[in-house]
Amino acid sequence: MPAALKFGRRPPKNAPALRLGPLLTGVIPAHPAAEDYLAALHGGWQMLGNDQYGTCVPVTWSNIRRLVTTTLTPHGYYPTLDEVIALYKTQNPGFPAEDNGCDIQTMLEYLVKTGGPDGVKAVAFAKVDHSNVDEVKAALAIFGYLWVGINVLDSNMTEFDDGQPWDYDPSSPVDGGHSIIVGGYGPPGSGALGGDERFVTWAQEASFTDRFWSRQVEEAWVVVFPEHLGSEAFLTGVNVAQLAADYQEITGRVLPVPAPTPTPGPDPVTLLEEAAELIRTVAASAQRDVTELLAWLAKHNL
Repeated sequence: MPAALKFGRRPPKNAPALRLGPLLTGVIPAHPAAEDYLAALHGGWQMLGNDQYGTCVPVTWSNIRRLVTTTLTPHGYYPTLDEVIALYKTQNPGFPAEDNGCDIQTMLEYLVKTGGPDGVKAVAFAKVDHSNVDEVKAALAIFGYLWVGINVLDSNMTEFDDGQPWDYDPSSPVDGGHSIIVGGYGPPGSGALGGDERFVTWAQEASFTDRFWSRQVEEAWVVVFPEHLGSEAFLTGVNVAQLAADYQEITGRVLPVPAPTPTPGPDPVTLLEEAAELIRTVAASAQRDVTELLAWLAKHNL
């Protein structure tokens, strides 16, 4: 393994968690045989300390926040190295002397309870059955990403250096546990994207084969962020009532859905001006009657 690259995913604790499958409505956004949700960001991924420390779990958070805010809001935000380190310290309070990686699920619980250093609390998170191809594609179609924990083989590091997709080699030892964002699937492209599933690690887009996915993926998650609550794909693809019920059953708490931002009403002066203009128009035309004015008043709840 190159000295300039680090891992940092601890073995999963496998605590009780929501599962995505039962929450799906079956209304899945149309998705082609191949999709690359990462491509919309046109590269620009950052290392964010994962060449020096075992920060791959908070780096995955940062990469996901970049994707979610860029695709679902007018202005994307990419959390910084300082924010990644702040999140890393929640499981490594003695950093940098303490540099022992992170558990993904513990990180997800923290993001729901406390929120990230960017000031945004996750609404909920759910485990994805990574062995179920349909569920994986549904999750990608609805959320645009998966938060995935993998076990990296020594041979994969050679493939990464050579710009080749990661494959499964039963004779190769495991180098370490790693956390990544997965954002696309086959058929294969070329070079580093010649595999079946596309992901980001160490500031680069890469891919792995279905053989690797079926053997080296250990956990997969989706996180519901506030931005998803206004997404048509989420609202039609996820049974929000069931999500709330399952969340309360597991946590004993009410699903922390942020209150919607009130939509400002029309300016009263503008309304009066519109009403006066409509009255003048109706009064001046023999072909128009008061019905049109009544319809306008009803439209504005007047």
